[in-house]
Amino acid sequence: GTSHNITIISNFKKLRVLNIHRVDLNGRYPVLFDFPLLHKLFISDCRYLKFDLAMLSGLPLLKELKLMGNDRVVGNLRSLRVLKDILEEVDISCHQIEGNFMDLADFPRLKQLDLRHTSVTGYVMDIGENGFPALEQLSLPSTVHGGMDYEFQRISDVPSFMQAVHLLMQRTPTLFKEDSFSYSYAFHWRLSEDSPDWYAYDDGSEVPKPPFHLQLVQAGSRLGWVWCSYGCNDEEYDDEEEDKCHSCEMNWLDPEPSVCSSNYEAYIEKLHHIEERIGFYRGYSQPPTLAEYNQLCEEYPRYSD
Repeated sequence: GTSHNITIISNFKKLRVLNIHRVDLNGRYPVLFDFPLLHKLFISDCRYLKFDLAMLSGLPLLKELKLMGNDRVVGNLRSLRVLKDILEEVDISCHQIEGNFMDLADFPRLKQLDLRHTSVTGYVMDIGENGFPALEQLSLPSTVHGGMDYEFQRISDVPSFMQAVHLLMQRTPTLFKEDSFSYSYAFHWRLSEDSPDWYAYDDGSEVPKPPFHLQLVQAGSRLGWVWCSYGCNDEEYDDEEEDKCHSCEMNWLDPEPSVCSSNYEAYIEKLHHIEERIGFYRGYSQPPTLAEYNQLCEEYPRYSD
């Protein structure tokens, strides 16, 4: 491998930005974490570089931290508390990083937090009114209750969770928004196959699949959520995807906008689109029980005329 005289970097004590990408560094380099004026640290795809988040205490003015694809980075989010009053952006995609994301909830300047590909834990519902006062965008892994790809253990857990998400989104409308996702597709929330409410079904059948996936729906200014079968999303999709998509009835979180409001037309248009997907599960605001589902399947032909 290439030999790097990395110690030379210690001469640059006034360094403000350090970006290390795909450098063949093997082992520990404490010299990389001793810059009293550093504002931005980006380390990506350095697979053999070893360090612990605790080493960031040598960067007391760090505002932006991005760590991606560094397999040997370890540590607990708690170690970032030494940077509580200064950190503004944290983006960590290193699966060995642990801790509770709520350990950063009182960071007054933190605007962006992306921990999707870590092993951190916690509950989205714990954020409450005062947590993360400056946060504009949040992305969390499935190990967090309510993170991306999270699997719910009980159908009955979902309404209170959605109420909590609604309160957060009223406070910070951009919180869960991402460049490439609408709300509906951003989370991939679903009922766990280990749930006592889940049941097996015939995947090859023409009958609609059980509605074990969850979706947030924005219709004009009105937010709601719905249980649906796999294949539903809020973007434009082809007819084949549309045929696979069957929704339960909407659970609205906001009141209906008034007829006079500027986005009433957008609301009605979306409402019509939602109604088209309800047919099979009309009357159900949550997944039917196995007995109810079997009954619906027996009656299915009447929906396909």
